Amino acid sequence: MMFGWFKNPPLPMNEIVRNYENTPQPSPKTALSEVNFLVLDLELTGLDAKKDHIVSAGWVPIRHQEIMLGDSAHYLVKSPIGVGQSAVIHGVHDHQLKTGMELCELMAMLLQSYPGYVLVAHHAQMDLAFLTMACERCFGRSPKFKAIDTLKIEWQRLHNKGKVLTRDMLRLSSCLERHKLPKAPQHHALADAFACAQLLLSQIRQHSSSMTLGELQNLSR
Repeated sequence: MMFGWFKNPPLPMNEIVRNYENTPQPSPKTALSEVNFLVLDLELTGLDAKKDHIVSAGWVPIRHQEIMLGDSAHYLVKSPIGVGQSAVIHGVHDHQLKTGMELCELMAMLLQSYPGYVLVAHHAQMDLAFLTMACERCFGRSPKFKAIDTLKIEWQRLHNKGKVLTRDMLRLSSCLERHKLPKAPQHHALADAFACAQLLLSQIRQHSSSMTLGELQNLSR
């Protein structure tokens, strides 16, 4: 499939993934205050990365344990299929996507703007599956994405307190309430990314602000 954006790409397609992969991630011994994070959220037509598609993306950088709102971003993404009943969840409709960004432009922007950043998401497995599939569709292959998962950190935190866990307790909205953080509009990619960024910083404070990246990664397993 050809996109108009391919006429003048910032880099040849085969170099975008390679450059992202070749940018080193911080070592596990790095203090969190020195780690750049990119908190992201995706809204989707469904839950199957092989047949469903991204319809919007939002991300919020964290640098020196501070949310960089001025560098946050939100994009609608053109989809080759209609949003169907998923519009009930995320509120994005087919007519809005006609002026959205091409998927490959979005992925190129993400990979070229944030190499070396540590990705963060709530229920990260889902987002990473869609990012991987998007890269394979656009570039023929994908980096091996990894991410800090605030859902898993929260599960670990509650488990260590001896809590009996239910699925609802790990929803982003429930986590925000437990951490006494502001409620956010649900299923808006940028709002959810911002809420996840706040949750991550709260989780870090509850453990230790002097943690290393490796220690945080262990909490996220």
